[in-house]
Amino acid sequence: MSLSKKKETMTAKLTLNTRDELLVVDLDRVAYLQADGNYTQIHYMAGERLTVSLGLAKMEALLAGVFPTGTHSPFFRLGRSLVVNQCYLQNISLPRQKLTLSDGEGHRHELTVHKAVLREYKERFVGKKSNIPLRPTGTSPNIGEVL
Repeated sequence: MSLSKKKETMTAKLTLNTRDELLVVDLDRVAYLQADGNYTQIHYMAGERLTVSLGLAKMEALLAGVFPTGTHSPFFRLGRSLVVNQCYLQNISLPRQKLTLSDGEGHRHELTVHKAVLREYKERFVGKKSNIPLRPTGTSPNIGEVL
């Protein structure tokens, strides 16, 4: 007789409660968040997109609350309008100013990012020192750390 343990995985979820609706965001499936004025567009790897009536800074603060202190969030702020899920990082191209996110199952997102921001992110990713702040001050130390 063989016994097998069922592998239970906890997925990170963010609950957004507004006056009219409750939205549960499965953060493991989120590729990136993009600012759109006072709104944030949540882009899933599979292509779905949601728009929420919260700015990117507020969304970033909410993300910081999802991950326990001392753990690393996979989300990283790039410039003023983008937060990416580093779990899906596939490629950084400085000459083309592109960052590619992929799940390895045919879903890809190619994002245009300012060259200086991309260069700084690439340097942080490979462990070099940096001078350009990629996230606003006052955000959680978990958000914005390179994995």
